[in-house]
Amino acid sequence: MKVAVMGCGTVGSGAVEILENKKELLAAKCGEPVELKYILDIRDLSDRPYGKKAVKDIGLILNDPEIGVVVETMGGLKPAFDFCLQCLNAGKSVVTSNKEMVAVKGDELLAAARANNVCFAFEAAVCGGIPLIRTMFSDLGANRLTGFDGIMNGTTNFILTKMIKEKMSFDTALKLAQELGFAEKDPTADVEGIDACRKTAILASIAFGTHVLPEEIPTEGITRITLEDAAYAADANAEIKLICKAERLPDGKVYAAVCPAFVSRNTMIANVSGVNNAVAVRGDSVGEVFLYGPGAGKEATASAVIGDVLACVRLKKNEDHYYWEPHREGVLCEKGENTVSLYVRGYAKHMETAAREIRETFDSVRFLSRDNAPANELAFITGKGKEKDLFEAVGEIRDFASASVIRVL
Repeated sequence: MKVAVMGCGTVGSGAVEILENKKELLAAKCGEPVELKYILDIRDLSDRPYGKKAVKDIGLILNDPEIGVVVETMGGLKPAFDFCLQCLNAGKSVVTSNKEMVAVKGDELLAAARANNVCFAFEAAVCGGIPLIRTMFSDLGANRLTGFDGIMNGTTNFILTKMIKEKMSFDTALKLAQELGFAEKDPTADVEGIDACRKTAILASIAFGTHVLPEEIPTEGITRITLEDAAYAADANAEIKLICKAERLPDGKVYAAVCPAFVSRNTMIANVSGVNNAVAVRGDSVGEVFLYGPGAGKEATASAVIGDVLACVRLKKNEDHYYWEPHREGVLCEKGENTVSLYVRGYAKHMETAAREIRETFDSVRFLSRDNAPANELAFITGKGKEKDLFEAVGEIRDFASASVIRVL
């Protein structure tokens, strides 16, 4: 089967290199040659070893009956979505690493794939080289998935690891991440949780069978996390992680969120450091499955892309492939309806008065300590309660101004 690649940036070039350099291996794995025929890119690729395969007209791909699989690594919605939809409608399977497109338009693309009896695959869109999507769709297919939580953004995990382990400030850790190539020049999508939110939307759509939109998921980044918070987390025997989470509640609604959280050091998630990702998936038959590995990077992501290409070559049609229902209202619970504990740090006008009122406000309270804390600083963890009620209660404590509020898992 012959393949076209749309977009030859970091991930696209990695996919091209595997297709060009591992032809014998790929043929052996799927029982037939897998040949790269076109590379669609607006740039001049004539100086590349594969430059003769570069084209600028999508029509060449759409109208070539030899092309069975198209790889999309352009990123963004335009023109990626239009190109992918055209390819599916032309009877060609599509493989993508584009998390934004899958999160926003996944239901439409999956429906087009099913209608045209081809495949739409996106393993590389979530957690890079970790075989997470295939595991959830296929290997855990006998389960009614009840939820997942994990670390799905390597940039933020690297920054938090440096803050906790090496006492770096947020700004210093971010600058280091940029210098090492782990963070973009504009890191907004990572540090504000946007990237993680898109991945959470994709996994929630898989887990619960209905398209979940990113804008429906309450999302908070890590820009307000401080070294003071990291010190108090240590006193609570916890690490601070940017957690992506979704779970089915007893009433059938789904709770989903992306937020910093205190995570007990006794859990596997807490010990995931640096740029690595990890996700715990829960099902009613299997219990909990934990997947860990590189969440990004050229080689790891390209590996996931080509894994999907081989699956499409083997299947040759949509039978038994991925699908979820179109978006509908009312799948997610209202914001704040979940049960949680909160870590709170702030400053008191009168320490004894504030501490007494905090004890009276919450059913149970654990006060925390750290070295060199100001005399008027208070930090504590509340007992469990409905999230919106706890946030409201924090705001009503007299003689106390909160500076940080972080959920506790």
